[in-house]
Amino acid sequence: MAESGLKDAMDVLQAWVDQYNARAGSKIVLASGGEAGGAQLRLKYTPAEGTISILHLVAVTSDGQPAILVSRFEGPTAETSVQAGLWASGQLGRRH
Repeated sequence: MAESGLKDAMDVLQAWVDQYNARAGSKIVLASGGEAGGAQLRLKYTPAEGTISILHLVAVTSDGQPAILVSRFEGPTAETSVQAGLWASGQLGRRH
C-alpha cells in the first residue's frame, strides 16, 4: 500500500516501522532514524542490553546514477552508533 501525504523518506520508514511493530507485537521492537531529506535512513533494534544492531541505508549518486548503499553494524551501543555514523558520513563525502 502506497502512503500518501508523507513528507519524506524518514516518514515513510517510520510509518513502516510503526506498522510492523503493531502487527508483530515483538519482544524486540524495531526503531528508525535518519535525517531530513532522507539521505540517511536507519533500522535499529537492541538484541541485548547495551548492544545495538543497525541497518544503515545511504542515498548517493554513483556514476551519475542514484544508488542506495547499505551496511550492517552490530555491537556495543555507543561504539557501534559512532561507527555507523562515520561510515554514512564517508559515503556522503562528509568529513569524519
